[in-house]
Amino acid sequence: MIAALSRYSLRRQMLLVLGLPSVVFVLCIAALFAYQSSRALDQALLERGRAMVRFLAPAAEYVLVSGNREALGALMARVQVQPDVVGVGFYDAGGDALATLGEGVSPRLAAPSRAEGDEIRVDLADGAIGFEAPVVAVPATVDDYAEDSSSKTAPVVGHVRVVLGTARLDAEKRGVFLTVSLLVLGVLATAMAIAVRLAGSVGEPVAALVDAVGRMADGDLAARVPARARNGELKALEAGFNAMAEAIAENQRTLQARIDEATVQLAWQARHDPLTGLANRRAFEERIEQAVRAHRRSGDQITLFYIDLDHFKVVNDSCGHAAGDRLLSELGALLKGRLRSEDEVFRIGGDEFAAILRGCGREDARRIAEGLCAAIAAHAFESDGRAFRVGASIGLARMDPDLQEADALMIAADQACYAAKHGGRGHVVEYPLPFVAPGSARPG
Repeated sequence: MIAALSRYSLRRQMLLVLGLPSVVFVLCIAALFAYQSSRALDQALLERGRAMVRFLAPAAEYVLVSGNREALGALMARVQVQPDVVGVGFYDAGGDALATLGEGVSPRLAAPSRAEGDEIRVDLADGAIGFEAPVVAVPATVDDYAEDSSSKTAPVVGHVRVVLGTARLDAEKRGVFLTVSLLVLGVLATAMAIAVRLAGSVGEPVAALVDAVGRMADGDLAARVPARARNGELKALEAGFNAMAEAIAENQRTLQARIDEATVQLAWQARHDPLTGLANRRAFEERIEQAVRAHRRSGDQITLFYIDLDHFKVVNDSCGHAAGDRLLSELGALLKGRLRSEDEVFRIGGDEFAAILRGCGREDARRIAEGLCAAIAAHAFESDGRAFRVGASIGLARMDPDLQEADALMIAADQACYAAKHGGRGHVVEYPLPFVAPGSARPG
């Protein structure tokens, strides 16, 4: 049975455990009460019928002995009016009818008693109960010295039969059954209401807990249990679950914030140079592609600088890579500070930088490039007590009908930078360069 109950929810299990015994108990009590009531009604009718014929037999003695039919008729009429009486009859000692009235009384008794005595016979018929008693002659006592009449058995002089109908008895039984049924329904309804309430007070909070646990297992960290419990233990369980869920959600939020922060940091590191903080070559290639698409879409003026430092190797060789890194960091900040807010600067190699200028005319672009050359040349760098000055060779290329692809624009800027370096360093060269030989080795 336990295995069968385990297939149901906790609420249904409690309903069965609480409700089923109550139903069985109430039905048993009701059946017992109905049975006892029915037996009591049957017994009452039997006792009433026996009492009636027991009283009628002595009263009919004189009438039967005298044969006065008018008196018989009057006696039968008085009996007939009694409740439940449907028939009455008087018979002689041989069982032949002297007078009958109503139903259930035949002209002759089926088996009249020949024995002497006052026993009462009861027979059951469809819808009626017959009671038959002998009428005995009691001899009169004339003096105190006469022989005791009880020492002799009185002779039977006739019989009396009374038939009681069971219609009222059946109606009373139906009334009892209806009353019991209504009481049973009322008690069962009350018991089931109490069982439902008790089961709900435990089953509903537990079901809510199970649902919240399932939702949390599916990833819903906002799952909480509503306060439904009425007893202390379940209230504590609800509060404990909500506190645990809040702690898990808070930990998840903290972890997610760290993940997001790490993701942003990794994304930044993937597109920026850790030394100078400038965007790196990967970001440069993405941004030049975007700039080219913007030029095709809306005709934006795009200018590309390739910047190659001059004499940077001297600092590295003289003072080490730490000094070279510090110089690169200073020059990266210088380049970013000299360009406009809408321009972008990148570190694309060891001592190579690039810049993308938007909406800048030819003369302005050249002026900005020459200003960068001058600023870098004027930048004083000291390391280990020694002073160094470096320069920059800048190649400039602009988007035009001959340069419609990002690769072509980068090659043009690289060739212009090569020409600037080949032509004496420290100045700006703008593409096109008819004198540049592609594939030639670049100076260091």
